[in-house]
Amino acid sequence: MFLENATRGENQFWRYFISILIVILAYIIGQVPLGVVVFLMAPNPDVLMEFAKKIDFSLIGLNPNLGLLLLLFMFVLSFLALLFVVVKIHNKKFIDVVTARNKIDWGRIFWAFGLWMGLTILAETIFYFLTPENYITQFDLGLFIPLVLIALLIMPIQTSFEEIFVRGYLLQGIGLIGVYRMVPLIVTSLVFGTLHMMNPEIESFGLGIMMIFYIGSGIVMGLIALMDEGLELSLGLHAANNIYSTLFVTYAGGALQTPAIFKTEELDQQLMLMGWLAVSAVFIFLASKKYNWKNWGKLLGKIDFNIGSKV
Repeated sequence: MFLENATRGENQFWRYFISILIVILAYIIGQVPLGVVVFLMAPNPDVLMEFAKKIDFSLIGLNPNLGLLLLLFMFVLSFLALLFVVVKIHNKKFIDVVTARNKIDWGRIFWAFGLWMGLTILAETIFYFLTPENYITQFDLGLFIPLVLIALLIMPIQTSFEEIFVRGYLLQGIGLIGVYRMVPLIVTSLVFGTLHMMNPEIESFGLGIMMIFYIGSGIVMGLIALMDEGLELSLGLHAANNIYSTLFVTYAGGALQTPAIFKTEELDQQLMLMGWLAVSAVFIFLASKKYNWKNWGKLLGKIDFNIGSKV
């Protein structure tokens, strides 16, 4: 089973400590190219400080697609570092932190991607008819075509890194010291929320409501991973969520300032949370029916490391 895969390979504390440091170092190094470009292009320290708060490439006159590429580079480097530490330091197969299956189920990934994308578009359509004045069309074909390539080719690396690191590597690692399956689920959801505390949304919309969203998202995707014994559904969901925000609707104050088709000037936070809850509930319900999740009690049960074999 997926959580029980944690026992495979070498799992001493020092290995986790060094591995996490390596991933953090790769993440920091990956920010250097963007930092250098921003420093060179910012006309004065005030603009530099404002950019650090908003991550708005227009402030420094940087092509938004190039800016997005530079922003995503840190995740590409982090993903490579994660692959290295799992295989070389923990002596695990990388698939062991992705799924309990013998191979990655791409059908699950694409099913989750399509369902989440469809539900999100449906919810956005409802929001549009409720407040059409809040949407600004900013479609630019010259910018949109390269944006599509970045979103489809590079964005999944970012979302996959977050999923595999938090709900694969850390979930299993914390499971080694937690008696109940709920412990790694809660802890990794809190970690997921903490990792997003530096996002511009925190200052734009407030710490409280954004932490509810980020921690709640962590719980939803962690729950799905535990019930489905792998990350495939979470990988598809997360990729669909970020690709949608990149290509279709971006919003002022968000972390992804892209030349998407639409931009919203104001974000109704309560409406956003209600929409997210509805989409999440429908997704979980449909996934549970399609993949025959019946034993919901296992979320509260104890971890049994005697069943770490493939399913």
